Amino acid sequence: MAHEIPGDILSTILRKRIDGLGYSSLKKFYEDRKELDCSYELLRQVVYGGRIPRSETLLRILHGMRFSSTQVQKIMEMHFGGFLRHDRVQRPSALSDADDGTPQTAPGGAAGGPETPSPLAGEGERQPPALSLHDPSEVAESLSRSLPKIPLQGNEDFWEMVRQLTATAERKVLDLARRKEDQPLLFGKEPEAVYHFLVRRAKAPPYLSRGESVPLAFTEGIDYEDRYRGALLGAAVGELLGRPAQGLSPRDVQELYGGIAGYAPRHGPEARPEGRSLALPGCLLLTRALIGSGRIDPEEIAATFTAAPHRTAVEAEYAANLTERGYPWFEAGVNAAESVPAARIAPLSLLRAGDFRRMKLEAGIIASVTHPNPASIAGAIAQAAAVARVLHTPRGTLDALGFARGISPAIAGIEPDRTARSRQSRQFQTLFRRLGTELAALLLRRAEIEEIRESLGNGTPVQEGLPFAWACFLRSPEDFAEAVLPAVNLGNDAEGTASMAGSLCGAYVGASGIPGRFLSGLPWREELAAAADGLLSLARREREPNQ
Repeated sequence: MAHEIPGDILSTILRKRIDGLGYSSLKKFYEDRKELDCSYELLRQVVYGGRIPRSETLLRILHGMRFSSTQVQKIMEMHFGGFLRHDRVQRPSALSDADDGTPQTAPGGAAGGPETPSPLAGEGERQPPALSLHDPSEVAESLSRSLPKIPLQGNEDFWEMVRQLTATAERKVLDLARRKEDQPLLFGKEPEAVYHFLVRRAKAPPYLSRGESVPLAFTEGIDYEDRYRGALLGAAVGELLGRPAQGLSPRDVQELYGGIAGYAPRHGPEARPEGRSLALPGCLLLTRALIGSGRIDPEEIAATFTAAPHRTAVEAEYAANLTERGYPWFEAGVNAAESVPAARIAPLSLLRAGDFRRMKLEAGIIASVTHPNPASIAGAIAQAAAVARVLHTPRGTLDALGFARGISPAIAGIEPDRTARSRQSRQFQTLFRRLGTELAALLLRRAEIEEIRESLGNGTPVQEGLPFAWACFLRSPEDFAEAVLPAVNLGNDAEGTASMAGSLCGAYVGASGIPGRFLSGLPWREELAAAADGLLSLARREREPNQ
């Protein structure tokens, strides 16, 4: 059966082959092998990322790398022959043809070379760790080791630079101390106080005073237990389905997988490499941060998000700011317009399902922790309101054409629609305009999903990912697979778009409407279901005083 052989074996073979052919980088090899007929990103995912493509794609790659017919046969039998079981696989001792550069592995299953690089490592060449100028203690330690070796006489210019660097380090220490002193000013982390604190420090726009309200109310006759479970389970299912396609083009997804209709075996709970656990979905991380106290704690949420898998460079930069550079949570975020906060906001939608103002207040704070950007904040608010709206909508009554126009006024005015330099500058493509105008027009004329992707995009910017996710849901609101799988198979930010579409559809059809094949392969199914019940209990407790 395909995909039963671990991808790192194939990756080791291909990397050694490239070295044997005399290439110092994969990029150079790709430029010289036009006959591969695939994208560089796909080749990088196979060679460095350990992904096993479809048989015909792998065959083209092997021929492009000039493997002999015997070697090609052995590699193809290893991965697609069907007689090698996963529990009996050993690393190949050799591919025994007398070609120069034939891949070899060391005894005992060692790769005989450097550790397989991360898929994000570019050419796979490991660099020594660089000095972090963001960490004053690291700067001071490095200087104390090196300076005694350098005489003052004859190096006056150098020592002047050292004095300036020392002054910079001292200023950074003072800045960090002042930032930490600001922590008690958050007034016990009450949401209103945190919001005004972020606005004063220009870490968030005054979003509460902008946009309109969205009416939300619990409705008789709706099975909220099923809906709550569906929203969380749908978000997690979408993210897990989208992981193999993350960052790939639609063609790359087809070349690697022939289309994704379920979990790849290596993403199932039974096929995880020994000693490694599957990365938690973003919605579960936020759920864990909320379920204990039923309130938001920005500091706890900030620490929790560092454990999330980093889909983008912005997320990695945020984690480094918080954990390596010692920034407080309100300074660690990166000003980037991504849909990451919107993709994991579903738990807050459930917790505040009957109180739009508080939902808006807290959604903006949560987004500001990692992405203090007006568009990202608007995206988190819009997605939270959308999940809550479909949660309260009886099956069969959803107005798909008017849905986006009904939610978009809630984020009006949060994003600047022109540059600050000139009033005559061109308007931005804001999320508000995308949802209220472009998405509605595409749905009105029943555009195909590929056309919607071409028009809106499906990348990590929130102005692309969120409208595209809504389009996937609104085209097939009653069918979970039809709503989520197009977001998966069209790649790009597949994790984010599929997660947002999954949470919307799950909130509408409930857990009972999610196909069993998706739920049976979900490792966190029981925890998510229990967490959804806990959020429902907290939400009901919140609205009891108002009844």
